[in-house]
Amino acid sequence: MARTRGATNAKPSKKALKTYYAMLRSAADQGDLAAAGKLIELDHLEKQRQLQAEEKHQCG
Repeated sequence: MARTRGATNAKPSKKALKTYYAMLRSAADQGDLAAAGKLIELDHLEKQRQLQAEEKHQCG
């Protein structure tokens, strides 16, 4: 099913993601604990993904 005219993509672009990440960092630097927590969570998820990729590469 096609999206309606004028609607935005459901998946953000790489540029938009970089902008959102910068906004999170800025908010965390200003003392926003929720933003700081989300940055920690994102870092943890990225490290897990890297470990899984390394394990897959070693096994395969």
